[in-house]
Amino acid sequence: MNPKWQQILDQVTALRRAEAKRGVTLWYRGQRFAQWPLHSRLHRQCIEYFTKTEIHFGDSEDRNFLREEYKTAYRLFKAKAWHLLDPMERGDWGIIFRMQHHGFPTRLLDWTRSFACAFYFAQLDRNPNEDAAIYVLNPEGLNLVSVGREGLVALDEGGTAGNLDTRPYHPRYLMEKGDPPTIAVVPYFSNPRMVAQSSAFTLSGDSFLPLENQFDGQLVAKDFLRQIILPAEIYQDIEDFLATVGVGHFEYFPDLEGLRSAYRTEMDRTIKHAREILASRKAGANH
Repeated sequence: MNPKWQQILDQVTALRRAEAKRGVTLWYRGQRFAQWPLHSRLHRQCIEYFTKTEIHFGDSEDRNFLREEYKTAYRLFKAKAWHLLDPMERGDWGIIFRMQHHGFPTRLLDWTRSFACAFYFAQLDRNPNEDAAIYVLNPEGLNLVSVGREGLVALDEGGTAGNLDTRPYHPRYLMEKGDPPTIAVVPYFSNPRMVAQSSAFTLSGDSFLPLENQFDGQLVAKDFLRQIILPAEIYQDIEDFLATVGVGHFEYFPDLEGLRSAYRTEMDRTIKHAREILASRKAGANH
């Protein structure tokens, strides 16, 4: 075992134990590129638009553009997909989580309460020669810094969660006043993938700064958020770890699409193994 892999396991174990003593469950996020910032899909899409068009607005105009883009995607999805939604998904936040599920731009950023699941996504489509990363988040610490309250925010159909007004986060309302910060939320609706992936979510505010750069570094300074680099040299250690715990595509995507991907992955492994055997035989024959 590579010593760096053991160090990562020891580091995460120590973090988990320390927070568990305070009754906090850590969240994890795996990213196949270590340099990717923590942006929601909605923010990434808007940033891509600004970059490719070379259109630059002021801060307030950028945020208005983000809100209008969110509203447009929400209305389109609701109008076109309504007949495809289950009754439980037809509420305000049910629609948003279904949009996230199918890759539409939302303010949601995916996390997981499963350490193994985060490593799976860090490895998914990863270049073995590049560094990946795992982010470790104390969600209650995030909310303490962002909105001054411990605990997670439960999204309610009525628009408020306790004393927190969640309407500015939803495209149906998009109130002009206020600049909502990023918060950690309890999913309003669960589908089989969310259950399998032990899903958790942060709900991004208007700021275009990635999560790691928001709140003047307080998240990092107070150890509410950490980035752990997964160097290329431990790629195979992580693959062995995932094989040992017995997780793959179908375990985290328990549907027909996941089954197809799992089958394709297994076929690729069979081909790779066969090539290795043939190469070994040829090398032996040449001696």
